[in-house]
Amino acid sequence: MALVDVALNLFSTNGFDQTTTDQIAEGAGVSPRTFFRYFPTKESVLFFGEYDFVRAFSGVYLAQPDAVSELDAMTNAFVTLAPGLARMRKRITLYREAVASSVKLIGQERKNHDASARTVAEAIALRRQIREPDEECLLLGSVGMLVVERSIDRWIRMPAGTPPEDVVRTEFASLRELMGIRRVSSP
Repeated sequence: MALVDVALNLFSTNGFDQTTTDQIAEGAGVSPRTFFRYFPTKESVLFFGEYDFVRAFSGVYLAQPDAVSELDAMTNAFVTLAPGLARMRKRITLYREAVASSVKLIGQERKNHDASARTVAEAIALRRQIREPDEECLLLGSVGMLVVERSIDRWIRMPAGTPPEDVVRTEFASLRELMGIRRVSSP
């Protein structure tokens, strides 16, 4: 979407707080009114699509066989979804630069990550067939999102062409090794 790409470029170049919705609209060749037809705020254009990845996780995670451990099911789900990140590499890089330019956005991103961890925890609870995520589900959801975020951070710093799924797989393997868990199932 042109508005998102223009906004991310402007946020990255000028900083989020210094970029106006009028500048975004002008850069995309639309009126400010058109901008607001699609996005209620400039924050909403920045965070556009962020939650889609985690929402997709739930379906892939819940489709894992019952015999697969929760950690392996989580790993398999995130590895399965990771190739979709490759086509958004530049967008992810610009997004991270924009967030880093604003204390307000850093706080909003933290809230978004907490919500994502909660979504992962809810999927774990569903798989366990419990109504609400318990503390174990919440911890595993938080750890899973932390590993994914670390994977994305590492992947962005690697040469272009590095498959993100390889980085996700490696990071989860490191977690497993640190915990002394041997992988017993394969994707």
